[in-house]
Amino acid sequence: MKKKALIIEDEHNIANAEALILSDKYDVFHAYDGEDGLKRALELKPHLIILDLMLPKRNGYDICFNLRQEKTLKGTKIVMVTAKNQQIDEDKGMFIGADDYLIKPFSPEELVHVVEQVMKKD
Repeated sequence: MKKKALIIEDEHNIANAEALILSDKYDVFHAYDGEDGLKRALELKPHLIILDLMLPKRNGYDICFNLRQEKTLKGTKIVMVTAKNQQIDEDKGMFIGADDYLIKPFSPEELVHVVEQVMKKD
């Protein structure tokens, strides 16, 4: 049985590309805005969340912070994916609970590598 991955990304092309990359090892689900993303995470209890930072309705920082407060999602791995490439953005993401931070654009190999590394962590 595959593990569950939730992609929270408002750009449909990016979300579909990420899903295609991860679909070999994960059952992939989507949310296209922050509100729906948080709701779906609470319902699905995924093993992995690929989280865009700049989203409609709720940003990735807010979602990450809220997910980390939820005891049932304690083991969920969160990879923030964003075009924001300033060190302060990455530091903030990691501080509020992201397991890793990937800057767009990235290659399929980079996404796979980051996900594999994150999923190995306890």
